Amino acid sequence: MKFSGSTGRSGLVVGAALLLAACSGGGGGGAAAPSATPSAAATPFGTSLDQALGPIGTGLGKVSAAKDMGELDRALGSVESSTGRAVRDLNATAAPAGATAGRTDLVNALTTLATDASAVRADVQGKKLCALAVGRGRLGAGQGMTGVTAALGKLKEAGFPATATVPQLPALPAQPRTLENGTLVRDGGKGGTGTVEVTNNFTVDAVFTLAADGKAVASVYTAKGQQATITGIADGSYDFYYTTGVDWDPDARQFTQNCDFVKFQDKHEFTPDGGGTIWKVTVHAKDGQGNAKVEGQNVNSAPQP
Repeated sequence: MKFSGSTGRSGLVVGAALLLAACSGGGGGGAAAPSATPSAAATPFGTSLDQALGPIGTGLGKVSAAKDMGELDRALGSVESSTGRAVRDLNATAAPAGATAGRTDLVNALTTLATDASAVRADVQGKKLCALAVGRGRLGAGQGMTGVTAALGKLKEAGFPATATVPQLPALPAQPRTLENGTLVRDGGKGGTGTVEVTNNFTVDAVFTLAADGKAVASVYTAKGQQATITGIADGSYDFYYTTGVDWDPDARQFTQNCDFVKFQDKHEFTPDGGGTIWKVTVHAKDGQGNAKVEGQNVNSAPQP
């Protein structure tokens, strides 16, 4: 990236509940010996079903409750490992004749769920997914979760309901979301004469941020291939940051997918001399094309735009 200053500076659920129990007694005339049919859940298969689903439900609960991407990563790992164990345990348990088809469907669905959790986790670790809602939504919308729900429904209809529950996950947000080029994501630090003109030569959108003391002061949304400007910047010294990606979450103030965070190493001064400082910044994907030194950041080290 390159930039130049006019002052001469430059730098470029399913659960389904519960048990079936039947009890019948004789009537009419004389005492009849009572008879009872064991509940499906009390059978070895029913017990194995609940034991298999319990840890998966716990893992999915952690996915829903994750407060940051690190917690989401660990929760997805829990889902992946617990579904793998469940598949092994269910395959090793004899299924009653009426439950064979449902058991097969459930094993296949759990295998897919493990694959889905692994794929989402890889995207979280690779920063292809950068927001909790999208990570949860992608797992919830996957074929694994859909298949588990359908298989448990089939088992319930066959008389083998699960007492353990599998919680549903929130729906995937509508995507991709964008802002109009030049939208001020954060409109602060005004009252001065400084200007920043940003050119985005990436193939994805970017948000450029001025920060002071580690906190964002002003940020502008710059669409791919477009230019945007922040004006009226107060005199002072600022750090420059930008983030790129796809699908802008206005509540989280970040891109939810393919996110990247960059900081310019040098601070940049704004003074009223000559009518105010103008910094022109060009951001692009190829290293070595500009005269600004930059360093990679992450969502925790970069200030929120």
